[in-house]
Amino acid sequence: MRWADVVGTPVADPINEPWPGGTRAQLASLGIRVTTITESFTTAMPTELEAATLRIGSGVPVLRYTRRHITDTGRVVEVAHPIVRRGDTTIVDFRIELDD
Repeated sequence: MRWADVVGTPVADPINEPWPGGTRAQLASLGIRVTTITESFTTAMPTELEAATLRIGSGVPVLRYTRRHITDTGRVVEVAHPIVRRGDTTIVDFRIELDD
């Protein structure tokens, strides 16, 4: 999402955070319909800053991921990168619904 897309709207005003309904509701208030969210994961040893921020030792792995909000036209409208979690205690749980 570009600043030009939100400047002057309630979405741009930090007083409205946290936004009721989250990111999808924020974007919907601008007429943007998010239909897909993707997440890409990697694991690695932490940087010094990550270890200090997460209060973990340098030998504790981290899980880094990128989350993208995508519209029904395929436009990426929001990216959270990187999201960093402890790799030794984080559980990533997927549910995949299959059509018969």
